[in-house]
Amino acid sequence: MKPYIGIIIAMCFLLSSCHHPASDSHLYDRGISQELAELRKQEIKDLKYDLHFAIPEEKSVPIHGEIIITFHLDTPQEVILDFREEPEKVESVSANGQAAGYEFRNEHIIVPQSYIKKGENKVSIRFIAGNQSLNRNDEFLYTLLVPDRARTLFPCFEQPNLKATFTLKLDVPSEWKAVSNTYIYKEEVKKGIKTVTFAPTEPLSTYLFSFVTGKLEHREYMEGDRKISAYYRETDPKKVAQLDTIFKQVTASLHWLEEYTRIPYPFAKYDFIILPGFQYGGMEHTGATLYNDNQMFLNEHPTPDEELRRTQLIAHETSHMWFGDLVTMNWFDDVWTKEVFANYFAACITEPLFPQINHQLNWMKTYTAAALSEDRTPGTTSIRQPLDNLQNAGLIYGQIIYNKAPVMMTKLVELMGKEKFREGIQEYLKTYAYNNATWDDLIQILDSKTEQDLAHFSNVWVNRKGMPHIHFEISEGQLAVRQQDPYHRGLVWPQQFKVTICGERDTTLEVNLTDSLCLVPLPFTPTHILPNTDGRGYGLLIPDDNSLNWLLEHWQEVEDETARQALLMLLYENYQAKHFPGNVWMNALLNGIRKEKNPLIASTLAGYLSTPLHEISPAEREKVEKELYELSNTHPLPSCRTQLLRVLITEAYSPDMTQQLYKIWEKQSSKQLSERDYTTLAYELALRLPEQNEKILAMQRERIQNPDRLRQFDFISRAMTSDTLKLDSLFQSLLQAGNRRIEPWAATTLSYLNHPTREEYLVKYIRPALEVLTEVQRTGDIFFPRNWVGALLRNHSSEAAYREVQAFLEAYPDYSPLLKNKILQAAYPLYREYKQEP
Repeated sequence: MKPYIGIIIAMCFLLSSCHHPASDSHLYDRGISQELAELRKQEIKDLKYDLHFAIPEEKSVPIHGEIIITFHLDTPQEVILDFREEPEKVESVSANGQAAGYEFRNEHIIVPQSYIKKGENKVSIRFIAGNQSLNRNDEFLYTLLVPDRARTLFPCFEQPNLKATFTLKLDVPSEWKAVSNTYIYKEEVKKGIKTVTFAPTEPLSTYLFSFVTGKLEHREYMEGDRKISAYYRETDPKKVAQLDTIFKQVTASLHWLEEYTRIPYPFAKYDFIILPGFQYGGMEHTGATLYNDNQMFLNEHPTPDEELRRTQLIAHETSHMWFGDLVTMNWFDDVWTKEVFANYFAACITEPLFPQINHQLNWMKTYTAAALSEDRTPGTTSIRQPLDNLQNAGLIYGQIIYNKAPVMMTKLVELMGKEKFREGIQEYLKTYAYNNATWDDLIQILDSKTEQDLAHFSNVWVNRKGMPHIHFEISEGQLAVRQQDPYHRGLVWPQQFKVTICGERDTTLEVNLTDSLCLVPLPFTPTHILPNTDGRGYGLLIPDDNSLNWLLEHWQEVEDETARQALLMLLYENYQAKHFPGNVWMNALLNGIRKEKNPLIASTLAGYLSTPLHEISPAEREKVEKELYELSNTHPLPSCRTQLLRVLITEAYSPDMTQQLYKIWEKQSSKQLSERDYTTLAYELALRLPEQNEKILAMQRERIQNPDRLRQFDFISRAMTSDTLKLDSLFQSLLQAGNRRIEPWAATTLSYLNHPTREEYLVKYIRPALEVLTEVQRTGDIFFPRNWVGALLRNHSSEAAYREVQAFLEAYPDYSPLLKNKILQAAYPLYREYKQEP
């Protein structure tokens, strides 16, 4: 903590005690101000929550709750609790055994000092639970309280550094199952109501408290003394059979982390729940980790990418048990610290489970590529971002904290050495177990293990936004590597990577960038250079013109797979920077796809096809589509055949290809496609063949057997109509928060509403959808604002769409910077095409 913070806290404490807060105090602001959080952290100790919810079967019936909050104070004082609901949902408040007069202001329940005493206090509140974070469905519900959503469910002290013990009791329909952070202590059934009481938790932050209840299937897995339970709603026996693989990967992750950290699994149990329509890939609630069903139950013939993604997701959430749950960030400006560890260690855990995979290649494809996708946009951010109020914490999440942060971490480990890093991590976990820590606390520990200047390294990589532009030139027998800061701040990003010099022989040189210019002597005059052939470099790497031209023609001839992936990604970033046109890029991609034998590189190639398909002429596009279709039937890699067919499903342009896809869909003739693929194909065909719209949708609906997937289809398929009145009505309905409750379905529907086949008509949706973005952020979960603007803008490519985005931003010059970044990230293709450089 910086020295001046202590002074502020002392002043706040004095002002609060005297009941005369300063006029500029933020203690009573909506949300949870950093000022309030710091004050409460100093005051409140030994915090416990005792919760009871009565949950009816009908999702429309309110849920009544009661909470007893126990805590210790050194001095009697006013108590400010957080509850983001209507005042009338507070039914009663008592403090230390007597009914308490209280004030409800700006999402806070304020209990006066006169009801509070020195020492232990008990505040009891009866309330009607808020619905926003209950995720109520017809036959099940689940809580999702990250980052500041616990206060939408029950009154609490909503901040990560006030960890508490939770005790939970649920009244649920007798046939429902219930899962929470700890084991069931007692279960009773009376008159059709099951009362489930859970054992107390270990100290948890509010965002990690969770429960799930409903009609769920249940399976157990034993390994030695460890028992893991899975809860799910999947009905397909082939998918349910995948639980054996999932269980094994969970236990492998646990074993790896216990061995690496030298700390046994630190919580009472490890169960997981796989849910349809879940907003994220997963969420790391201790003892009750939640997963999205599409991420966990894969198609019958999954691609290597899909299998790796599932394993990395499992390892990511399991890593959180130590990094995020055992040791938690002090404030959500450091939320990235739990995500950087989760992704960094997920890659480490996955590696021995897939010995046949080139993991450096997969690292680049998974983390580096995702980080670059956001870092190149005008909405990029630093890894660590300031946060004055917890209500804005969700807007900090994105590719930078999830994927650039692990890239940074590899460089930090390289700087100090793996063993010293491990020593530091073990000390960090033991020092702050069941407590909170900042990134600076970790750097202080790591700094003590090395002579390197980690503080300087951290300042550039963690605290500053953007990525370097690195130019490579051959001059007077030397390779000149120049690093530029695109924001003209004079920053230098220290990093190391290899460059291959090609000519009379191939030689690999190590480049160590510690300044804006690095000169490397050349052993001979090369014909061309290949930057970053080990994939460790990060930024926009710009070769000299001769080398760039060679790469565009010959990159696919590079034998080393790591180098080939790195060079493909280098070309992609140069394409995004408009260093060559779409038709040239398409030729480079096709040259690679025709001969690529590595499934991960082939997957990267398939993922790069969509944008240049829209930039080439109609005649060229038709020709390319025919070749891609031929390759989808003949390519030697089964995963590549599947991925190319999926590209055609979403990107088919010509009438002939549309008809070919229709035949595949009608007869379900492709064994490469899953039910999910055929559903997507039905949506696309219904849009491209409006005269057959009703027939296509009706036939696809009959094919779907799972009730949850049928509800999803009925929700999304409404966007396939060609009736503009119905389209407008559906769009208007999505502007209402209650109709966006299942966020993945709402985002998919918005994306289809803005389908490229009707872009000209739907430009008018851009402005009103941006107008509600603040409300989307207030009522949605952490990824939804980003997903909302992505769904809105990703299919637009016209100048009219660009002008709509610009007009909106110009109309609101004081718009929330965090939300503006989400818009700028999503609108990057429009800015790339139409923004005029100064």
